[in-house]
Amino acid sequence: MKRFNKLSIKLCIFSSILILAIIGVMAHFIMKDAKASLITEFNLRSDSFARAAREAFVPNLDIFNLHLRVNEISAEKAVKYALIADKTGKIISHSEAEKIGETDNTSEGKAARNCDKFLVQKFISGKNGHEYYYMSVPIFLGADRLATVVIALSSATINEALKDTRNKILIISLIALLFAILGTIIIVNWFTRPLPILVKAARKVGDGNLDLKIEGEGTDEIGLLAKAFNNMVKGLRERDYIRGMFKRYMSSKEVADAVLKGGLSLVGERKDIVVLFADIRDFSTISVNCEPEETVKLLNDYFSIMTKIIIKRGGNIDKYIGDGLLAIFGAPFPLKDAKLQALSSAIEMRNALKGFNRDRELKGSNPIRVGICVTSGIAIVGNIGSEEHTEYTAIGEPVNLAARLEGINKRFGTDLIVSKSISDKMKENFSFKELGAHQIRGWKEPLEIFELPESVE
Repeated sequence: MKRFNKLSIKLCIFSSILILAIIGVMAHFIMKDAKASLITEFNLRSDSFARAAREAFVPNLDIFNLHLRVNEISAEKAVKYALIADKTGKIISHSEAEKIGETDNTSEGKAARNCDKFLVQKFISGKNGHEYYYMSVPIFLGADRLATVVIALSSATINEALKDTRNKILIISLIALLFAILGTIIIVNWFTRPLPILVKAARKVGDGNLDLKIEGEGTDEIGLLAKAFNNMVKGLRERDYIRGMFKRYMSSKEVADAVLKGGLSLVGERKDIVVLFADIRDFSTISVNCEPEETVKLLNDYFSIMTKIIIKRGGNIDKYIGDGLLAIFGAPFPLKDAKLQALSSAIEMRNALKGFNRDRELKGSNPIRVGICVTSGIAIVGNIGSEEHTEYTAIGEPVNLAARLEGINKRFGTDLIVSKSISDKMKENFSFKELGAHQIRGWKEPLEIFELPESVE
């Protein structure tokens, strides 16, 4: 009995140290990943916040709606404060009401107003020594900058938001230690019996199998180790979920896999690409007459259909711009017959819109109209942005021209127009209708425009 006690004590001390070490390391990485996930979540939510705030500016400024958006986002535990400032820096809405009307003259505010993209600024406050994340997104109406939305997180508010997670980890650690001591003294043999199961499960996780769970979570040391192991697997699943979300935010899974594996150069390079731009007609009127939930569902349903068509034909979604969709063909990977694939996508999108509208009419909703433009040319394609946030995109003449020409559809009552570069290369495959030469903003000489009528596809 005396020997048994000594062995139990030795194993108790060893197992306690081991379990505390494992849980400590896991807790560190879980909290680190939780903080990173929280910041990533607010990176995405800041863009949604900007889109929601933009609705308060169209057609006229709705200050009540603006305050409502600010109050909604500032209600989150991790948010220190939220504000919306006009292009001069004057605060028109703030989670701290007394600051409304003041001018944001901070260096972060000035940097945010000088940036036309999403921006995250990290700094240490001199007042309390807290670390801050200053996330800003500009609000544009066309080329006119209306305002800048800001979400600020601090180390204190982030810790408060993660308080429950931290407490749970602490509780698990204390329980693990307690049962490691008591359980070892009572039954030494139980230390070895479940170990092969854990080893086998660890090997499966190493092989990439995260769809498993160790059964028999008990209150002894091994039971707690099983629980900790399951928590670890859950954390790995959450990490893979974030990776999966990253793939969703890139139109091509092949591109996303290449980026994650480091097999794709993201530096800017000149490429001959084809650009497709599609935009819903009179969307501002539609969104004003619909509930926000209906507007979001409309866009999600519409984009789901159109995105599948583009990806099926080898295109990549560059970005969603409100109700607009910008796709490129021929980047980052070369695409054979890129012009044919892009134009075929545009035609298929136009045809798919008919079925989409029939479904809407059956549900009592009004049909929508879409204008599409296809252009081609040399553009710079690569990773554009800052160290804090980047996006793989294309910039250059074909992109600018697509955005300019798409709006001409409304003037001519057409729904699919192409540039001369497309018409010249595809005239043997399709019958285009000349719309004449027109002056396009940003181009010195008038440009010839062509329509692809539905009757001659």
